[in-house]
Amino acid sequence: MADEVKLLEPETLMNELHIDVTDEEKNTIKALINDASVIIRGSIKDDLTESQILKSNGLLFNRLISALATQLYYDRSLSTGYSAGVQIMINQLRARVLGGEDETK
Repeated sequence: MADEVKLLEPETLMNELHIDVTDEEKNTIKALINDASVIIRGSIKDDLTESQILKSNGLLFNRLISALATQLYYDRSLSTGYSAGVQIMINQLRARVLGGEDETK
């Protein structure tokens, strides 16, 4: 049985982006991870929980959170919209989570 995937930790993303670990930066990254999770889940299904999506495809969810949180870190307003990579991952995750389910329900 595979290990349960846990939500991306702020320190992990900070290390990936080579951001100094200070309380201020950690709080910012933590908020951006939360924002990215909310945006992603809302893009798939209104009542989707982190637990459900982590069980469905946690590795892709965390990679998508990382990509979107990074984009938000450098451009809080997403002035150019989602990057192509974020759009692709949202579509892949939506397909994996919903499968043949009717998204309008």
